[in-house]
Amino acid sequence: MKKYSLLIVILTCTLYSCVDKQYKYVEIVNEVGVFGSTTRKEKEAEKISAPNDSAAYLEAYLKFCISKKVHKDMGEALSQTFTTPLEFKLFNDKGEDITYSVSFPTKQAEEKRIEDEIFSEKNSIKESLEESKKKEAEELKKSNKVDSVKVKELKKYFFVKSDEFSNNNLKWHKVKTAPKYTNANGIYVYFQTENDLPSNLRFRFQYYSDDWLFIKNAQFSIDGKAYDFNPSSVETDSGDGGYIWEWWDESLTSSEHELIYALANAKKAKVKLNGSQYYDIKNITQEQILGIKRTLEYYKALGGNY
Repeated sequence: MKKYSLLIVILTCTLYSCVDKQYKYVEIVNEVGVFGSTTRKEKEAEKISAPNDSAAYLEAYLKFCISKKVHKDMGEALSQTFTTPLEFKLFNDKGEDITYSVSFPTKQAEEKRIEDEIFSEKNSIKESLEESKKKEAEELKKSNKVDSVKVKELKKYFFVKSDEFSNNNLKWHKVKTAPKYTNANGIYVYFQTENDLPSNLRFRFQYYSDDWLFIKNAQFSIDGKAYDFNPSSVETDSGDGGYIWEWWDESLTSSEHELIYALANAKKAKVKLNGSQYYDIKNITQEQILGIKRTLEYYKALGGNY
């Protein structure tokens, strides 16, 4: 920001007398609350010292463009932001709002110059995160957490799909015995790697039938022991001459640890799918169990922790 401030000062001091006056810059933003609601609010005022209104306006416009660039970069890097810059106000030393009354011959040209300077800069937030992830992946490879022998042994059992829209070498790893499409019965675990670092271990179940259940929850019976599973959401679709399919696709948390490892090591397992009015019981095959076991082993061999 100092570089751009200096640019404004040099520009304005060539045109005006550099006797500083005091101004206040106030930024108006939309702020996201704890529960997702947005509130329009004014941020705390910032002081601007400038020789005249025109110079103060350019400094304010610079600040606003920087805020918009930071918002844009955070959205690209983190896929979320908590404040969105909307507009700004500029007050003179008398407390008068002069935001829209400031006028000078080169105003539009200077605004365009500032925008070009700011928005042509690289996304330093994204670059920093990517560099951090790469270093983390490299350190993981060097550590004993990566079992290269086990990785080589298990790799042949998995399909790998690269995300063509990701610059972070994002890939999804799914066991080859899992259904290729949603219109098939199946149960499996899969995960992603980002710069070869495993994360986002997920649990997917697919129900394919000729009649709806509208699944609410599931009860597993694994080697004589009962487990409950309550998906946060169940998706539905239909087609194939009247057939329906329902499925969940959940990110695994520590609360499912016992269930997933029980499935991975089961000798016999089945699941009861409880719908809005009816239920259905499905046997979980040895092939499905082995697929879950191999996925967990592969995830851990690559350095994942679950």
